[in-house]
Amino acid sequence: MGSDDETTGLTWPGATRVGVRNATILKAVILVAFVVLSIVLSTAGIYLRSWQLQFKIQELKDYILISNQPDSTCAGDTDQEWALGPIEEFRGCEARQREDFTRSDKEIYDQCVSTHPYQRDNYCQRGKEVRFFLFNVTNPEDVVEGLTPRIEEVGRKIDGGPLIFYEDCKTFDTEFRAVDAEFSEYCYYTYKYPSTEEDDLGRKIVTPNAGLQEAIGNSYGQVDYIIVVVWGTLGLDRLNATTTTVEDYMRGQLLSFSWPNNFGADFLAEYSGAASQAGVKAPDNARGLFEMVLDSRQDYCLVNTRQYDRNQCTSMANTLVIYSKLYYESFQTYKVEPYDLTYKQGAGLFVNAKIGDLLGYYAGHDDPISAYMFPRKVSWKAVRSKTQVEVTANIRAGYADSQNGILNAGPLGRSAIVSNTIEDLGSYTKYRGRTYITEFDWQGCRPTGADGQVVVPADGPYPPQCNGGSPIKVRGSRGHQVKPQVWSLQPGVEEEVEIFSTTLMRPVTFSFIEDFELEASNNDVVSVRRYELNENGLGKARIGFNCGTTFKNMAESGVLNRGSDCDELEGMFDLSSAYNYIPYVWSLPHFYLVTSQDSTQHPRNNLIGFVTPTGPRYKTQVVVDRESGRVLQSMIKEQISLRFYKDSRSFFFTKHKAVAIPLYWRFDTKNATVAERQLLSQMQNEFRGLNSGFIACVSLAGAFLMAALFVGMLLYRDNALHTVAEKRKKIQAELSAAIPPDAEEDREAAADGEFM
Repeated sequence: MGSDDETTGLTWPGATRVGVRNATILKAVILVAFVVLSIVLSTAGIYLRSWQLQFKIQELKDYILISNQPDSTCAGDTDQEWALGPIEEFRGCEARQREDFTRSDKEIYDQCVSTHPYQRDNYCQRGKEVRFFLFNVTNPEDVVEGLTPRIEEVGRKIDGGPLIFYEDCKTFDTEFRAVDAEFSEYCYYTYKYPSTEEDDLGRKIVTPNAGLQEAIGNSYGQVDYIIVVVWGTLGLDRLNATTTTVEDYMRGQLLSFSWPNNFGADFLAEYSGAASQAGVKAPDNARGLFEMVLDSRQDYCLVNTRQYDRNQCTSMANTLVIYSKLYYESFQTYKVEPYDLTYKQGAGLFVNAKIGDLLGYYAGHDDPISAYMFPRKVSWKAVRSKTQVEVTANIRAGYADSQNGILNAGPLGRSAIVSNTIEDLGSYTKYRGRTYITEFDWQGCRPTGADGQVVVPADGPYPPQCNGGSPIKVRGSRGHQVKPQVWSLQPGVEEEVEIFSTTLMRPVTFSFIEDFELEASNNDVVSVRRYELNENGLGKARIGFNCGTTFKNMAESGVLNRGSDCDELEGMFDLSSAYNYIPYVWSLPHFYLVTSQDSTQHPRNNLIGFVTPTGPRYKTQVVVDRESGRVLQSMIKEQISLRFYKDSRSFFFTKHKAVAIPLYWRFDTKNATVAERQLLSQMQNEFRGLNSGFIACVSLAGAFLMAALFVGMLLYRDNALHTVAEKRKKIQAELSAAIPPDAEEDREAAADGEFM
């Protein structure tokens, strides 16, 4: 008993209550601390990620943007190291980026080889390759008679593969501004296989004569009288035409029964190419005669200073046609020079020429008919090299023509692309001096006034008849860079990208196809996106306003303009207005994605030797790194065909069909180097790694939040128990107060009795 009394005496009254209260306070402090730590860590994770993101975005911008300001990252051991050193050491150097912008692919490759002699496969890329397949017409004699052309695809002699050229384009007169860069450009081409160049490019194929079609396209009414102008006047001389024979031909047509004396002598004096007659003036005189006959508003012509009525003039024109055909057929089985074909094979309408001449890699082939109007060699100019002097001269000539309202599809000035801002990075804002594309509707966009002066400036505003009131503005990637998506790193897909087609001279839309991984090295990959030119992009690129039949008649009468692609099938584009009225037609290879409601009108059904194209061989695609917007793989494909002019008023070639005969298709490729893919793979990994710190902080914040929740539950439990205890005491006190005093004494007495 004594020991218990001592213990009881040493106990601090209310100690238990104080301990409980202190434990509660401690738990509350821990709860607040855990909540604060959770908030701090969450905030730190968000700000850490944001700071790292901004840092990485700036690093990426240094890589893809080209500024016109000096840059400290260009410092090196020597003053010129930034220009000549390894590219990977100066990727963020603005001066190096500006220098490389002006260099050609060949110059960049040579510089890279000099700095990486043993690692050229990883760091160096030769540049853009242009691959060609040409088409040979194997039955020209049938085509002349109106039968279906038979086509075969031609490539290298050794294996039938594509003819490959390196395209090296160099900019000059370059000016870097705050947002964009303005420049002019010239390109030169080099055949990839010099050892087999003669075998590959020296081969001859039979193909439509583009020179003749250009001459017809620039003739009055686009009728083929230009053939008669050249061969008819030459035939009068070579076949020794006399006054008697030409008079018999003219009288025999029965168009006029009244002829003046010596009208045959007048005819020869005006139209014979003999030196004693009209001589070199004969073709010009004959051209005036045919243009008069084709113009229904003119009633007479002057021949050797004598006036003749329309019927007599028509008889003279028909006589020239007769002599042109007599001269043409006089070759019999001999080949007509320089076409290297017989007249039965359609010499002039077709030409048998070297591949190198046709592509423009060599000088081109001769064509005496088109040389009358355009004294030069004929080629498709697909790989025709140019010099800086030549491009500068063309710019000056084009600018002068444009000021006078003359259609000139050549350059008018410098191009401009966005180079120093994320928005529309890499996109053209001006192409060869044009802010708007007006080549296909020049007269409607820039009509001339009564005094011959241009009414509308080159940059608009344009009248409603110009492309239906919506002229096409120059835009679309140059092919190396598209808009990056650095502002939305993880979610979202850029559904479309626009690439500017220098052949179509308009933007073309590529649609998103898939995400996939492109190998960067043995262990690394770069996540990329594939875009493809499909029916959607072809439809958007089409210029098709006022395409109804009623509008067509009105356009032919000169009342209004209509879209240049109105008369083409879906997937085909008329290029004649942009190529000096050579009737070129653009499509994808083998008329891929070309559709026709009438199957008999589909171009493949009007050719023998074509099959329905399927598979990746015919698809036009680009592969893009999403974050940087860099085009890592470019596979741009196109086919150029030629549709013969066909008119009921034609004089010479009258039986052939107006079908589109393919000339060639090309496949432009350019790939990023292994080192570039590795760099982009590293950047992607770093962007994805931005979440690691954020996740760590958020995870700790979550752990502290869960701990705070646990402590809060303990506090809630203690508080609940304390509340229950207090209520119990209160109830006991109330019960004790409710018991009578006598009952309490009896209870105590009973208890004492039991104890005793």
